[in-house]
Amino acid sequence: MDRHSILPAGTVRFATLAGVAALIFLNVSSWKEAKDSRKSLNDRLTQIETRMTQLSAKMDNAARAAAAPARQGPDPNRVYPVKTDGAPFQGPMNAPVTLVEFSDFQ
Repeated sequence: MDRHSILPAGTVRFATLAGVAALIFLNVSSWKEAKDSRKSLNDRLTQIETRMTQLSAKMDNAARAAAAPARQGPDPNRVYPVKTDGAPFQGPMNAPVTLVEFSDFQ
């Protein structure tokens, strides 16, 4: 059976080849754009991850600071010398521990 076409066979082959070449060109160019886009996205994600790490460290430091009780008053591990000469006292003069009480009666 003979097929008759409007276009000669060489023209159809050339048009097919040109179409395939155009598709390959468009695909390659979109790969390059996608590659650039992925690199840009990866850079941005790296920046976000860095900022999240910094924020997490700040939050951890703030939580530690809030959890630690604020010290008020004198240091309990330090010995403070107090002059008690001439002050009223109870107990023996050579006691190993001396408690000193200060008060204000105003």
